[in-house]
Amino acid sequence: MSARVEQEVRALFKDEDGEGACVPAPSHRLRVALRRRLGEDGEIVSPERGLYALRDEWERLGPTQRTLSIMRGMQLMHPDWVFCGPSAALAFGANVSYAQQRPLHVVAPGTSWPARTERVHYHRVDLGSYGGVEEEPVRRSGVLVTPLARTALDSLRWMSFREGMVVADMVVRGRPGRREALEGYFLAREGSCRGVTGALRTLACADGRAESGGESIGRAVMIEQGYMLPELQVRVPDPLRPGRAFRVDFAWVRADGRVIVGECDGAGKFVDPAMTADRSPEEVLLAQRSREGLITSYDVSVLRFTYEEAAGADELVRKLELYGVPKADSPLALSGRMPLPDWGSLLRR
Repeated sequence: MSARVEQEVRALFKDEDGEGACVPAPSHRLRVALRRRLGEDGEIVSPERGLYALRDEWERLGPTQRTLSIMRGMQLMHPDWVFCGPSAALAFGANVSYAQQRPLHVVAPGTSWPARTERVHYHRVDLGSYGGVEEEPVRRSGVLVTPLARTALDSLRWMSFREGMVVADMVVRGRPGRREALEGYFLAREGSCRGVTGALRTLACADGRAESGGESIGRAVMIEQGYMLPELQVRVPDPLRPGRAFRVDFAWVRADGRVIVGECDGAGKFVDPAMTADRSPEEVLLAQRSREGLITSYDVSVLRFTYEEAAGADELVRKLELYGVPKADSPLALSGRMPLPDWGSLLRR
């Protein structure tokens, strides 16, 4: 390969946003050059037909980063595409599960209706207007997507209650009044969209305090199975260092005073730089064990479950039963807002 072509190949990836760029070849000459570098040991990979990435950068990306990179590459190939539903929710920052990241969801262009494939599902989405304002696509994570309200409606209509809860929690997080505004938006489209009733039910159960997809799905399982709902993101005082505290994902206080702490574990806690603070997986695991040891210095039970257990439901339900989380209609369940644990009285002495 000539030095000029080599320079053009490198420039192709440098021009795009961030590492792991997934891009189409802008010319036949570069396409031929890139294909020559494909293969098990090649320095180029083709994650999707017509798209290319540098192998070393691509392999450093997690599944969600790869999906977003593919979406940006598809946007370059199809500038008029507007992503919708779960794909748009992913671009807005929702912790959409890997299973829901394929196929990609795209607004059907114009009056045409392209054939659905394993890679892309097309949808008829009429943005219309709301509150006297015409809705227009917006750009998030480098791609065009439907506005947040429409993204939420379509995601909650198309996804299951459990998977939809991930999006519902995201759209109400840190946004006072957003739930009520979305309810009005959903109801205004009840006559033109199927599934609005189900979407409203999911939205009614949303809680913006959830910090991961596993927490959202786990809580959705608890709602479906009729369990007493926990308080979220509860502070637990560090018994060794006054003034310092841990946060646990869930906490239940039963009517008999017993406290159960719940934690949802995911791979991100060990490998996501935003969560590990540049510590190795081994260092994170040791810190987690130390933290849990301090939490169990209180007279509480610690229920741990994984994202996979929440998504499968059965194993999570067995753990809820094993650890004594009561059903909502049980005499052990408190009605109304649950009181926070009295940590001082629970400290083992």
